[in-house]
Amino acid sequence: MIAALLLFVGPVPMLRVPATVLADTTVVGGDARLVWPAGTDLRVEGDDREIVLQFDRPVDDAVIAAFGRAGGDGIGDLRWNDTSLVLRAAPGWTLRWRRDANEVPVVFERQRGEDVPVAAPAPDLDAQLLAIEADVAAGYPGQGRRAAEALARRWPTDPRVARIVADARSADGDIAGAARGYRALGAGDRTARRARSFAPGVASVGVTSRDGGDLAQVEWATRVDVAIDDRITAGGGARIVRNRVRTSGGRVHTSEPIVDLAATVRTSDATRVQLVLASAIDSNVTGGGVRVQAGSAEAQWRAALLLNQPDYSTAEQALRGGHLSRIALGATYRLAPGLVGQVDLGGNRYGLAGSGGVGDTLTASGGIDYIVRRGAIAFGLTYRFEAEYVQRGGPAIVLVDRENHTAQGLASATLGEAQVTALAGWTVDRFGGDGPNASIGANVPIGAGWRIEGSGGITSVARTGFAGQQLFARALVSHGLGNGR
Repeated sequence: MIAALLLFVGPVPMLRVPATVLADTTVVGGDARLVWPAGTDLRVEGDDREIVLQFDRPVDDAVIAAFGRAGGDGIGDLRWNDTSLVLRAAPGWTLRWRRDANEVPVVFERQRGEDVPVAAPAPDLDAQLLAIEADVAAGYPGQGRRAAEALARRWPTDPRVARIVADARSADGDIAGAARGYRALGAGDRTARRARSFAPGVASVGVTSRDGGDLAQVEWATRVDVAIDDRITAGGGARIVRNRVRTSGGRVHTSEPIVDLAATVRTSDATRVQLVLASAIDSNVTGGGVRVQAGSAEAQWRAALLLNQPDYSTAEQALRGGHLSRIALGATYRLAPGLVGQVDLGGNRYGLAGSGGVGDTLTASGGIDYIVRRGAIAFGLTYRFEAEYVQRGGPAIVLVDRENHTAQGLASATLGEAQVTALAGWTVDRFGGDGPNASIGANVPIGAGWRIEGSGGITSVARTGFAGQQLFARALVSHGLGNGR
């Protein structure tokens, strides 16, 4: 897509500001320059308010940091990824820039008193398209989608605009909207065919395994979700949870079949409401609830209220059948292109089949993800806080306080079409139980209609019912119900 857009890029424009204007401005950023390694294929588009850069080698984070310090208050928005960068001047400021081999020096200017008009080129469609692509790639799909849809209202017949709208909708999670756009364009590339394959619905089968010593579990699951229309999706599935519990009399094995139903309604482009119902057949535990998610990936909040859901978090629940009621509220916010924060708070009520709640806890979790370096292999750092504090307990279900602090290093690479991510680090539990964490995961699309996801490793993050180190593994195969046409 970027290569196609670059065919429309003409000579790099130069912004000329009369000297009389300069005499009535505040000028900063004399040392603000963006620098790439020699030999970088660098392209620049823009005007006195915004510039968009395309490149074939990543910009160093130290260069970005130095540029931010030099630009100061003149920088309104600065976003970048492996192949593109968008720079916007702050309100009341303009910018002058030039291309100098592998460097782009920038000077920011703020008017004193009345605004003085500055001669600048009219907004260029190609630059705006590239800016939207850069926003989406930098982790701001909501902003990119809104900008793309605004562009479509101005250029309703331009196929490049229609394509960027479809791409932005796909990145923002609106697969049905993206599929309609691709179909209207007659797009036949793999991205378009995948959207058309998964928009009508998804069928999946998967297995999850966790071994924590006294309690080990394997869960087999199959599920089908079908799009009723562009706003409503309904589906259901079946799970079998097999438990192995170590007791004083030896190991005990139990198995529980569960059926799930769900309906998801998109009340707006960025808001989803999901109604859920689940029933454990053998223990006769049935519960339901609602989940709400609002906002795009760069700024999102979520809430949930679940009542009497089948649950096997503890050995006692695995032996006798159990349920869980939960209330939760959380948010995720992208602080910068490479920096994301997340926090969740909640309350749990654990119970056993045939009885009410027998234990209450408060939960809290949060974290920060920071991409240290981009490139063919990306490197990052993560911190996670996860805690649960017992408010009411008893002998019926053993609940203990836990407070885990985990720091990990991250490496991620694209191998063909597969995305592979590995993490390794250490967990400290304030109540005891420190230990290592290591995992590897892969997301592999196959053709237009299939996707395989898998992960596994070791964790020392204590969980309810799982104290100490645990081994875990997960595999999921999904198939789009559409034909890709």
